[in-house]
Amino acid sequence: EFSREGLESIVSLARVMYLKNPLIQRGVTVKQLYVWGQGWTVKAANEDVQKVIDQFLYDPKNDDVIGSHEARMNLEVDLQVDGNLFFCFFVNRGTGRVRVRTINFDEINQVICNPDDAKEPWFYKREWTAQKFDVGSGNIQTEKHTAYYPDWRYTPLNQPSTIGSYPVHWDKPVYHVKVGGMSSWKFGLSEVYDAIDWASAYKSFLEDWASIVRSLRRFAWQVTTTGGNRGVAAAKTKLNTTLGQSVGGAETNPPPIVGSAFIGNENTKIAPVSTSGATISAEDGRRLLLMVAASFGLPETFFGDADIGTLATAKSLDRPTELMMEDRQALWRDIFLNIFLFVVMWAVKAPSGALRGKATVQDNFEDGQHNERLDWGDDADAAISVEFPPLLQHDIPQMVSATVQAATLGASGTLAGTIDQITLSRMLLTLLGVSNAEEILEEMYPGGEIPEPEKPKPENEESQPTETGETESDDEDVPERPQVEAMMVDAVRELRNTLTELQETA
Repeated sequence: EFSREGLESIVSLARVMYLKNPLIQRGVTVKQLYVWGQGWTVKAANEDVQKVIDQFLYDPKNDDVIGSHEARMNLEVDLQVDGNLFFCFFVNRGTGRVRVRTINFDEINQVICNPDDAKEPWFYKREWTAQKFDVGSGNIQTEKHTAYYPDWRYTPLNQPSTIGSYPVHWDKPVYHVKVGGMSSWKFGLSEVYDAIDWASAYKSFLEDWASIVRSLRRFAWQVTTTGGNRGVAAAKTKLNTTLGQSVGGAETNPPPIVGSAFIGNENTKIAPVSTSGATISAEDGRRLLLMVAASFGLPETFFGDADIGTLATAKSLDRPTELMMEDRQALWRDIFLNIFLFVVMWAVKAPSGALRGKATVQDNFEDGQHNERLDWGDDADAAISVEFPPLLQHDIPQMVSATVQAATLGASGTLAGTIDQITLSRMLLTLLGVSNAEEILEEMYPGGEIPEPEKPKPENEESQPTETGETESDDEDVPERPQVEAMMVDAVRELRNTLTELQETA
């Protein structure tokens, strides 16, 4: 494993390269956009649990760290460039409210693990310099601090208040996320580390190529004369500038304008300097660019070469790249599920927690540590799902047809039982890109119940007017519209209204 000093040097270099080198920044940004560019959906099966999660995400104190879209985009950049994220939880043990901040990688100098298990962290040693603003003098004072923070899953029976002479903040546990290194390492490694040398080599190649091209363009024309030294001197005089030589300093021998004609005798010839022998091309450095692309696991079309791209490549990903992006989304899904479970745990444990009494905390004490889990009972469903939109841009009409085919198995107007009606509506709304699909589903199916379809009047039967002028019809004689057809009509009506509202808003 790299030393702490070595990791600091790597991270410092990676940060500079991300800010300065277009290839490094592009590779990081592409993955960032694929993971978070389309947003996400957090859904809890239990309404009370959903409220707790929403309060946590939309807490203004959490907005700039984890709650907003911009914050999550920045977390992805930090994780790629630094290779490490340190979430620090601030828990109100009375109300169960949880707020989260991140600790800079530069401040965590040591990870103390279980001596018998290197993959079980216990403490994080933090050394940092705090800056305090003196309102009276307007000066900034600096103070150095050192403290230990427990891992969020380390809950021993005996909790010392200090380690050596430094305090232990048991009320501020830390959740460490690491990538890029080996599984047994205490710290992660910057994911751009292997691309830095090749990105630098490609930059140097382009600089050298630009220097060669610039040198070849220094002499544009070649003048040939048979007048010997006297003829050469005469030609030089004709081409020389007169700035600084004539009275007043004006130019009396300006260069010809564009489209001018050269007039000379058979003893003087002018021709452009031939550079056909210079075969160096900017495309000769393509292999260096491919090494950078390979480091990020991305095709070279993502780095600006549109000549090798097509409409098909613009709407699709090669399978390894697609799996890489899905793997990254799965990582963030696990990260946020862990955080949400921590938040929900404290909402149950705290005396005034929002979920107090909704579940019981079971403590399986083992090896001197508390191992707590929640028991929601047999009937309660407290599952939490974190979902991302599809990575690829599909053909919407084709996907809708395939979905309907799967639901009806080819029998028009009849559900085959493969997909229930509510799930089918959700799938169709999602395929059409409706942002408030859950709200529409709640209006269509209040309380998750499927309403009875309306009974339309027969087209070939006219309603007879009554004495009051109103029309009446015999409901018993009206055939029911097929269930699927009624559902699809209602869904289309809701979708049409929603799309109209979206267009008016835009």
